[in-house]
Amino acid sequence: MSRHNYGRSPRPWSKLKSRVEALFAPGLPLAIHCNVFAKVTKEFTFDEPRHWVMLGRGRAGRIVWNFPGPFLRPAPGKPPRSTRGPPLDYWETGYGWGGRRPSEPSALMRDYLARPRERLMEPFEDPWELAAILRAADRRLGRACLLGWAADLDPGHPALIVLGARFGLAASAPKVVPARVDGLLAAEVEHMPPAGIEQPED
Repeated sequence: MSRHNYGRSPRPWSKLKSRVEALFAPGLPLAIHCNVFAKVTKEFTFDEPRHWVMLGRGRAGRIVWNFPGPFLRPAPGKPPRSTRGPPLDYWETGYGWGGRRPSEPSALMRDYLARPRERLMEPFEDPWELAAILRAADRRLGRACLLGWAADLDPGHPALIVLGARFGLAASAPKVVPARVDGLLAAEVEHMPPAGIEQPED
């Protein structure tokens, strides 16, 4: 059986992860992860990368954003896993072949880190809504600014879950914190590896 390896980026994931999470509001239990998973078929074994954002820890946590799984184009006749964001024909569309270029999530995170504070509310080239989650968690942006921005988000937007956890809105404003995000189920948390086995991936 042949094995197709994703490869490794020369830039360590742990450094980018630390820079992004350093922006999160104190006490917000949000973390962004990436890993490479083996997918076995009759003919091949593929190493497939994945990014996900988790709110909370362990079995009490929930995945609020996941890439590329929900965005992959479904098989003919099958419904899409998510209606958010453009469909990806292959996971390589978001990651490239062999790790030879930055992944879409990593490139977006670097774009976010490079932008000055006064421009953080300007649109990003981000069809998969990761920038909005980073914005909702960013300690440099205040409550009034973020809740004013959130008023224009649709009820299924994943950033609303982060805002609800950050500002304690779950009880007082249930419409701000939807029970689930389209295509992402909290039960998926049980199948994720522990954060300590993350591997370098750009």
